[in-house]
Amino acid sequence: MIDNTARYVYEVYRLKSVSLAANKLFISQPALSAAIKKAESEFGAPIFNRKTLPFSLTVEGKLYIDAVENMLRLEEEALDHVRDLQDIKSGTLKIATSTHLSYYVIPKILEIFHRKYPQININVILSDTDKLYDLLEKEAADLVFIPTDIAPEHFTTITLFEEKYVVALSKAYPGAKSLYDYAVTHAEIVNRSYCKEKEISDMSLFQGIEFIYSPPNTNIHKKRKLLFKNPDITPYITSSADRQSLNYNLMQAGFGAFLTTDANISTLPPSGECMYFALNAPAAKRNFCIVYSCKETFHTLKIVEEFVAIAKELFLCDNPLKQLLIK
Repeated sequence: MIDNTARYVYEVYRLKSVSLAANKLFISQPALSAAIKKAESEFGAPIFNRKTLPFSLTVEGKLYIDAVENMLRLEEEALDHVRDLQDIKSGTLKIATSTHLSYYVIPKILEIFHRKYPQININVILSDTDKLYDLLEKEAADLVFIPTDIAPEHFTTITLFEEKYVVALSKAYPGAKSLYDYAVTHAEIVNRSYCKEKEISDMSLFQGIEFIYSPPNTNIHKKRKLLFKNPDITPYITSSADRQSLNYNLMQAGFGAFLTTDANISTLPPSGECMYFALNAPAAKRNFCIVYSCKETFHTLKIVEEFVAIAKELFLCDNPLKQLLIK
């Protein structure tokens, strides 16, 4: 904690008067003058220019006052941290996301979090996936939900669960019959109960089947290129939309195959008119993560860590996809 001598000097600076500061501090003027001299002696330079009225700071004095103000600010933050150590009573949590899956994950966590901490304000920000880390860097978000294979090392990354890539295809689509033997049900995808023999590792089986378009900056587009190299894209859909529900419905309407993950499938209604295919390849999986910065203030970091603890309790289980299954 900051010592009394520094406090006395700061009060003289703030009030621009030794007499006013002495009255405010309940000490005599000689005692306050002695404290100023002691501070200047320890500092090694004059703090106040005594030739001006009211007192003004010397160049060295400005450095001294800047340091005192920093110490006072840190002291106040420390006191706030101690007061909030046992209980989070107020604050704001800024959550950023870009994915369909987050629309289901976030409310489930917030339902418990808000019940426990009703005074915390929640701000959910929708952004593009490639901008999420930038929001963290600029402190525009306290944490982000993001599907990723590798997160930057200077952030803290908590993996909630692993997603496995799957392909959905309408049974009526031309060429779908050749894949019947590999098809699994919606329930098998969600429960991850299909047998390993059903997993497709030879992606050439999808040759000639067009895929629903997704924009080049999306994870789905990048994964599709990794898994299928240069797959045919349906010429009928040219929208830049990358919305899971829309693409799922387009797939059911017969416009092409839909590449997504088993976690996303669990949030979409089962359909007896389409088939689901589990993929088996190094690139056919990704982690669904919460990422945050440890540069947050103590209070905000505590809020983030409480939120993460609830998220982990919900999703670090044998089958996290059941948490997402629509009722």
